[in-house]
Amino acid sequence: MSTATTEHVTLLTPAISCGHCVATVQDAVSKVEGVSRVQASVETKFVDVDFDPAKTSVEAIGAALAAVGYPAHQ
Repeated sequence: MSTATTEHVTLLTPAISCGHCVATVQDAVSKVEGVSRVQASVETKFVDVDFDPAKTSVEAIGAALAAVGYPAHQ
């Protein structure tokens, strides 16, 4: 029996400035295979992501953000 491991990462995404930004960021990250939860905040500029490290990586999540115009870093 195997259990899925979930990791958590918080990324700073300074370009988030409005509700539309939050929706765009959450939509892009949620499409990354292995992501189970994403929450972005316009107030803090943080994106919190829970993901399966066997299916994706922090780098892939960052690439998804950069692809929609929201580069991020830890």
